[in-house]
Amino acid sequence: MHAESEEIALYLKGQLSRDALPALEHHLASCESCVQTLREQDRYLWCLAEISTNEFSPEGEQRQYPRLATDEPAVIQSLAPFATEAWDVRIVDVSKGGVRIQTPRPLAPDSLIRVSMKFSIACGDVRHCTPTPTGYQAGIRLHDYFLANTARSF
Repeated sequence: MHAESEEIALYLKGQLSRDALPALEHHLASCESCVQTLREQDRYLWCLAEISTNEFSPEGEQRQYPRLATDEPAVIQSLAPFATEAWDVRIVDVSKGGVRIQTPRPLAPDSLIRVSMKFSIACGDVRHCTPTPTGYQAGIRLHDYFLANTARSF
C-alpha cells in the first residue's frame, strides 16, 4: 500500500501533522515508488514557482531566486536593534534567499530579524519596508536557517 499523494504533498511542504509524520517517514524509508512521487511533487512545485516568476516578473527582473506566493503565519523579533517582544506577521512570498512579510509595524532597513515559522527559524536582515493600506510589507534576506525543536502552533 502506498501513501496518498496529498499526504506526500503535506510532508514535502512541512505541513504534515506531527502524529502522521513517523508512519510516513517509515514508509518512505522502504518505498521507492512513494519517494519517486515525493521527487515528482518537489519538481512540480519548483516548476510552478519558476513559471509564476517568469510570467509575472517585470522586464529586467534582477532577483537571484524565483519567488513562491504563500500566506503563512510567522512571528518576528528584532535582534539588532534588540527588542524583547515579538509579534505576528504573515509571510507573503518566499524564495531560497528570503521572504516578504506583511507586518503591522515598520521595520528599519538593515535590522537583524529572527523569523519563527512553523517548522523552522531563520535570521536575516531587512532590505526594505514599505507602507501598505493594511500595515507594512518588508523584504528580509535570510542567511541563517535552523530547524525548530518543536512545531509551532499558529
